[in-house]
Amino acid sequence: MSPEKKLNDVVAKKAMQARIAVGLSLSEAARLLGFNNYQTLSGIEKGARKVTADELSVMASIYKRSLDYFFEPEVFHEPKPLWRKSAKVDTSRIERSFISFIESYRNLEKLLGLESKWKDVQRNYGKADFRERGFELTDRLGSEFWSTFNLGARPYANLLSVLENDLRFKILHLDLPEGVSGASVVHEDVGVGILINGREVPWRRNFDLAHELFHVITWKAFSHQEVGDGTKRTLAEKCADGFASSLLLPKDSLLSSLSQITNDGQIKFIDIIELAKDYGVSTEAILWRLVNLRKLSQRDVARVLANRELAQTDRFLRRRLYAHQASKFPERFIFIACRCLLEGKISRGVFASYLEINRAEIDEYLKKQGFEETTYEKVASAGR
Repeated sequence: MSPEKKLNDVVAKKAMQARIAVGLSLSEAARLLGFNNYQTLSGIEKGARKVTADELSVMASIYKRSLDYFFEPEVFHEPKPLWRKSAKVDTSRIERSFISFIESYRNLEKLLGLESKWKDVQRNYGKADFRERGFELTDRLGSEFWSTFNLGARPYANLLSVLENDLRFKILHLDLPEGVSGASVVHEDVGVGILINGREVPWRRNFDLAHELFHVITWKAFSHQEVGDGTKRTLAEKCADGFASSLLLPKDSLLSSLSQITNDGQIKFIDIIELAKDYGVSTEAILWRLVNLRKLSQRDVARVLANRELAQTDRFLRRRLYAHQASKFPERFIFIACRCLLEGKISRGVFASYLEINRAEIDEYLKKQGFEETTYEKVASAGR
């Protein structure tokens, strides 16, 4: 077989794999690629028709792949995320967008010689440890992380920055379909990725981030099957919620705040709402944390949560917080992408594809981010 034929077969095989990975049928993919019929794409995937450079470029964009992917014959074991869903939703396309973001992010880091640091937080516990002392262990893990990274009295305010900048987690916010809360992934080559539903309210996003952090820390303790997809309350999911509660609601700080709002030991619901807002979590999360700390009974909390009037009061008092939208891309990702462009490590085309903008918008985009080529050259050279 000639080298040209071998290469054509590799491209054909990878084109089919990429299409299937994003959950597209031949007809759907052919339409998105601009082909008049699916037979054209079928011919490409069978190796009977060569793909043009322009067609391959469009394919890479639609399938969320780099051009290099189509020419690499070796098998690459792609990262497999843990999904958290409340419904049977096909996440194939979302997953490919998520993994593509992580791969792009890691490529930028490598170009700048930046190492991953995620292994610093992983712990070698097994599922038996959590079976035997689940609450105690998750509570301790949450407290340890809070203390190690100095998250302060209101951890939610610092958690995202610590994960992105200190530990170099790759965190993406996407508007996910109903029934999908988020995902996390750990992979030797690309590091740690966390996907958060940008449609969620801020306090839900805070809790989801802490929840996914637990899965990263204990990645080797549970198999994907043992964690589940979020539709069932598995041991791993219960522990993740316990960890998130401990991390975001540190015991001493919470009890101190509680003592300042109670009179004669009486806890008012209106004060609990304000406390929840202050700690950046849901009112329900605060209530169950107080149950674990033996300040409230399960019966009292169940009664409160079943009260519709109290739920309406909660929503009303949080009404101004609903507008707080999350940025899709992390500031660090944008920063190092700009650096790589201005230092000539990536092309303008790659930069535009990574940031999902048109090439004509690049200069204006750089200005908005505080980057101008002449200014950057002066700053960069001053540090040499």
